[in-house]
Amino acid sequence: MKISNISNLFCALALTLSLASFTTDKKKNKEEKAAPDAVVFDAALYKVKETNKVKLSVNKAADERLRIILKDKGGKVFYSEVFNDKDAKYRRVFDLEEMNDGVYYFELFYNKKKLVKEVQIQSTSEKLISLQ
Repeated sequence: MKISNISNLFCALALTLSLASFTTDKKKNKEEKAAPDAVVFDAALYKVKETNKVKLSVNKAADERLRIILKDKGGKVFYSEVFNDKDAKYRRVFDLEEMNDGVYYFELFYNKKKLVKEVQIQSTSEKLISLQ
């Protein structure tokens, strides 16, 4: 009788531990599957070679709104756009030829997050555009 109770207890314990390991494994798999679906808000600013233009590239989730503002250091707005497109990528080329020397900021607003890209313009015989 004692051997039967001990073996039953041992089997119950082994079954409980094996089920516990399976449930934690499923949770880990769900987290791994959810991670690739998460979209990161990211932006890059590139100078177009041998021009006074810059290209703004933003990756976002589809069906989400993106707001782009180009400001100077004093807060004067030179460009403002709300991008509602269903596409997850925003690509735009900005011509800075007519801009005066100074520091300008691309402010990007997405899902209560703000990302700022800085552009410095210096005129010599040609305009010098540096990205920060």
